[in-house]
Amino acid sequence: MQHHRPGRGGPRAGSGQPRKEPTTVVRLPLDLAAAARRAAEARGGNASGIAAFVRGEARSSATAPLVTASVACGFPSPAEDSLERPLDLNELHGIGSPSVFLVRVAGESMTGRGLFPGDVAVVDKAREPKSGCVVVACLNGDFTLKTYLRRRGRVILKAENPAFPDIEVPEEADFQVWGVVTGSSRVF
Repeated sequence: MQHHRPGRGGPRAGSGQPRKEPTTVVRLPLDLAAAARRAAEARGGNASGIAAFVRGEARSSATAPLVTASVACGFPSPAEDSLERPLDLNELHGIGSPSVFLVRVAGESMTGRGLFPGDVAVVDKAREPKSGCVVVACLNGDFTLKTYLRRRGRVILKAENPAFPDIEVPEEADFQVWGVVTGSSRVF
């Protein structure tokens, strides 16, 4: 017969691993899952740390009226004949599609393409990168947002700010394009 001594054994308040946010199992293409794991490990974290990179927030659809009249300076009082059907920004950007994710822009290397720190870029994993498009890429475990160029069989990640160097991707590098930037949003 065992006796329980007060203060010994059993669960204690505050003991064990700290609570983390809830998780779920998802299916990812193996290359995407492996890249996420490598990127997280390169930053000293675990694979779940990648969530901060690709996290988007699901919301119900919201719309606003779209005024078809051009606006040069000032804002006209929209007449009924100048209104088009409501514009759904989720629909416009393809948000809700399983291949689309959002990423917050950090740094100033892409200001020449209109992407500024704090902007939210819309990225489509299903689009194939073409020379000249803006991509989110993972190079040796580090994420970057740059213009994707193909020159003489080589890949160059071009900064769109002269203060930042372009990156020529070595053939032996661990390199993946995560998706093509299809739009962005900025709040003033």
